[in-house]
Amino acid sequence: MAFLIVVPIAAGAAIVARKRRSARAGDGGHRHVVTVYRPLPELESAPLPGSLKEIADRVEVQLRAAPGDRGTEIAVRIPEGSDVTSGEVRRALRETRSLLEAGDVLLPYGPATTVPTLWNRPLQAATRRGREGGLL
Repeated sequence: MAFLIVVPIAAGAAIVARKRRSARAGDGGHRHVVTVYRPLPELESAPLPGSLKEIADRVEVQLRAAPGDRGTEIAVRIPEGSDVTSGEVRRALRETRSLLEAGDVLLPYGPATTVPTLWNRPLQAATRRGREGGLL
């Protein structure tokens, strides 16, 4: 009997959460900022590496010195009408920071360490989408 009550409530909560996520993803006025431990003149003199370079013509990119002489802030804003998603910007900033600071991009996916099963599918889905969300 409780099953008949719990399932519709859970389905409704999932629909509301999905609508909220999609509304945030289309936010054209939101700025994404990451601090890179490199001096500002060094980043201004060369083109930005990685996937940020690939989307730079479709977004607004600003470089400025980070407070306290702690490197450079890279700020990206998605203009209205751009086809770039917030997830793409987050991934590009994360990969660019990794390239500038470590010289390589470490990815969370690779050869599977477990056998794909029905029980670990949520973890597999989260890992596939993990590069778009989370901390920069």
